[in-house]
Amino acid sequence: MYSLHSWLRYAVFAIGLAALGYALWGQLGGRDYRKRMWDLASAFTFSIYFQVIIGFFLIFETTNRFFDKTLGLHMVLSMAAGAIAQLTYSVNRRRPREERRYTVHIWGVGLALALVVAGILAIRSSVFS
Repeated sequence: MYSLHSWLRYAVFAIGLAALGYALWGQLGGRDYRKRMWDLASAFTFSIYFQVIIGFFLIFETTNRFFDKTLGLHMVLSMAAGAIAQLTYSVNRRRPREERRYTVHIWGVGLALALVVAGILAIRSSVFS
């Protein structure tokens, strides 16, 4: 279970970068909002939620349920990233199709991705180690 959680962080990071890159591409190019942005935002939100669920299983799977502050910070930052990703997705979902904007995704996905990186760095020395 730990290996799965550890390796999936790369997928979360890659999907987040893809969503952020696509949002920047759309905004800077003055393009109309496309379904692909919607799909990338959805995949990013789902991947964070999946990571959080696996993380909870890891906590309850261990025999020692006491953990240090860094693991607690990691959990809080991960849950905050999931909440921001969901909020970003929901804000555009409530808008009519013609009023959806890439800017919401730039800020939301960017902030959620920053929280993911901060959460990883709370327990590791590098995102890629």
